[in-house]
Amino acid sequence: WYNITIGGAIMSNKKDGLVNRQRYSSTFDIELLEKTKELSKETSVPMSKLLDKALELLLKDYNKL
Repeated sequence: WYNITIGGAIMSNKKDGLVNRQRYSSTFDIELLEKTKELSKETSVPMSKLLDKALELLLKDYNKL
C-alpha cells in the first residue's frame, strides 16, 4: 500500500482507508456499551472517539501516558 498527500491530507490506498487507526475487536459489558452508545447519540461524538478518550483516561490513571 502507499499514501498520497492531497491538499495536506494524507490519503491511503489501504483497503479500509485507515492511516492513523487500527481495527481491534473486543467484547464489552452490556450496560457500559449501551450507556456509551447513548452518550454518542446525545453528544454526536463517534463511538471511536469516546473509546479513545476512555483508553486515554485509563492509561493516565496507570501513569502509562
